[in-house]
Amino acid sequence: MRGDRKGRLKWVTTLVLGLFLVASVGSISAQRKAKHGASKGNPNWGGSAQLQQTALKAGYASGIVEGRSDRQRGERFNFKDENDYKSATKDYTPDLGDKSLYQRYFRSGFENGYREGWNGY
Repeated sequence: MRGDRKGRLKWVTTLVLGLFLVASVGSISAQRKAKHGASKGNPNWGGSAQLQQTALKAGYASGIVEGRSDRQRGERFNFKDENDYKSATKDYTPDLGDKSLYQRYFRSGFENGYREGWNGY
């Protein structure tokens, strides 16, 4: 029972750290682009917090399901061949903002979820 608790704690810690890193990298990238004028009049270049959170959560949830499924079927580790990863539009609505930015966050979340699902978390 104690080992099970340690496993869950490790999983939660990894998830939180992964989501923090994904959000940090996206934020730093958006800040650099805005600082150097890359936004060219788009006030939401970095994306809203809602866009980021929705995309990361949807991507992670989809990725973990696909990763577990591939592992159970004995398939090799390959998240890029999954349809949800390719389209990266699950739970996207236009009111969230830039679709291509949403897709980048979704794919990042998907990759993290797939890795954890494939590794048995």
